[in-house]
Amino acid sequence: MNIFSILVPKQMLTYLNANDPLDHATQFIMTSTYSAVPVIDDEGHYVGIVSEGDFLKAYVTYGSDHLSEHTVQDIVNRDKDGECLNTVGREEILDKILDRNFLCIVDDRMIFIGIITRKSVIMYLNK
Repeated sequence: MNIFSILVPKQMLTYLNANDPLDHATQFIMTSTYSAVPVIDDEGHYVGIVSEGDFLKAYVTYGSDHLSEHTVQDIVNRDKDGECLNTVGREEILDKILDRNFLCIVDDRMIFIGIITRKSVIMYLNK
């Protein structure tokens, strides 16, 4: 499986920065159609994924008046199963994509380069 044939590159994606204020990121997620988005740091390294549930938990934990005192870094899910190196094989991709809508793809320096979706993997396998 050529991962680059089904990769959606970073330039075509929406993602959050780990240092984004939580109140701004919450407003973004509330007005978007995304249920989860990748999070990167200032150097472009993959940090994790943040989901609607993470924002809801932050809202309950911090309260709406205190969201501006926190950043996306404070709520990011660091689930390492949500990422793959751009050199992984077919089996690892198939194992990981079963439980999620997308996988974040990183290079050997952990720089976020894009995502592959479950739909794109299924379509690739169907060909």
